Amino acid sequence: MFFFDRAFRSFFLGGSFFAVVAMSVWWLNYPVSSYTFSGVSPMMWHAHEMVFGYALATVTGFLLTAVMNWTRSDSASGGSLMLLFLLWVSARIGFLFGAPLEALMILDILFNVGLFLHFAVPVYHRRLWAQSGLVAKFGLLIFVNMLFYAGALGWIEGGLLWGVILGLFLVLAINLTMMRRLIPFFTEKALGLAERPNSNLLDQLALIGFLALMVAATFFPTHWLTSVIAFPLVWVHALRFKTWYHRKVWSVLLLWPLHFSYGFMILGMLLYGFSGLNWVAPSLALHALAAGGIGLLCSSMTARISLGHTNRNVFEPPKAVVWVFGVLALAAIVRVIFPMVDDSHYVLWMHLSQLGWVFAFGLLTLLYVPILARPSPEKDTGIRL
Repeated sequence: MFFFDRAFRSFFLGGSFFAVVAMSVWWLNYPVSSYTFSGVSPMMWHAHEMVFGYALATVTGFLLTAVMNWTRSDSASGGSLMLLFLLWVSARIGFLFGAPLEALMILDILFNVGLFLHFAVPVYHRRLWAQSGLVAKFGLLIFVNMLFYAGALGWIEGGLLWGVILGLFLVLAINLTMMRRLIPFFTEKALGLAERPNSNLLDQLALIGFLALMVAATFFPTHWLTSVIAFPLVWVHALRFKTWYHRKVWSVLLLWPLHFSYGFMILGMLLYGFSGLNWVAPSLALHALAAGGIGLLCSSMTARISLGHTNRNVFEPPKAVVWVFGVLALAAIVRVIFPMVDDSHYVLWMHLSQLGWVFAFGLLTLLYVPILARPSPEKDTGIRL
């Protein structure tokens, strides 16, 4: 069946639709609710499902498609891909309907293990050692998700929160690896620019610093040491952003959200610096990374890759997709910036941001169902990654 020939179809469409459902449920349960999701509080359920549900689905769709292109194999296709998708879906539905937490843990961890194997095995067979960093991150996600469930089951105190924050940073680290390769490439191709080499030193500092911030943000987000890590890291990423940025990116619909999302990630790092000084709440820094960073990045990658891998022109996306990116950008600003300006209306800003996500991902789903749920046109007019 064509729908499971490549991972991007099922996981992009499933991830976008799930974002609508999960954020709608979160809106209904915020700020006060007596309902729990298999014994997990609404806030922790929301945090977990945005990371291991929505964001990881988009990453799965992209990288399992990419690894098949890199290795020229059918490593994530057909029945095995269908099973992997069903594991992901089952865990998401199980949470919504209060299934036993032990059963959900098994389903979700099996999905994590399946994702790791579908990516790692072809990389190993083809000896693509340059991808070993991504393999390691997928492996770590298994243990981090186990940490979340261990906390939820009362086995490890603090495991719930640690698992969510470590998971977010690992998914962000995977996304930053993707951005390191794709933002310069897409920018140069779209604007007809000469290739500009990346700085290996900046790349290494960005990686080491981000992993250090991951540890600090997880275990001591309001300690001054977090500021010592975060502020220099902001400069490293800002320098790299400056190298990739061009003023004409705003004229290309599927390009500017990538730069906007990177800018919001850098803002999140900056806010963690201020949280270490107890000037802002760590949750604002976290949501700058998540709502602004992951939200814009994953939606724009979904929009572009879906076109390129279904033989469509990546420079002619559905016109209404501009509303997806515009509303997501506004939702991120409302969620992160507005509470710093006026925290007396915090609940209002939260609700507006939640509804923005529901609208944006609902529209994205409607626009891309005809693209993802139907066979590709024969003529190849797009640009493949």
